Amino acid sequence: MSDARDKETGSAAHGTDPTKVTHQPALTTSAGTLWVVMGTLLLVVSSVPLIGLIALRSGPVRPVAIAAGVLMLAFTCVILVARFAVQRGPRRLRIMAASMIASAVVGVLGLLICLGIERG
Repeated sequence: MSDARDKETGSAAHGTDPTKVTHQPALTTSAGTLWVVMGTLLLVVSSVPLIGLIALRSGPVRPVAIAAGVLMLAFTCVILVARFAVQRGPRRLRIMAASMIASAVVGVLGLLICLGIERG
């Protein structure tokens, strides 16, 4: 079954459907500044509970919180390096998006592991 867009322009059939996630400006033509800002904001917001765990807890929670914080910082650094070292285009934006997603996943998993250690 095809939609009207296929019949009129054929764009969806040729892989240039502008409604696909991979064709959004944030992943195709953006300069990457938004990824830098949002990645840094994610790091700052996620650091608050991690720093609290590092400062106020001891035992096995502390190294997990430190590791999560260091990994998140590393992924944020990848975003910054990609912004200035990789040629403008979809490749740079995908690297930045993947790094931000990885940073968020590490932050959530790190906090969940710390929670499990505290409750265990």
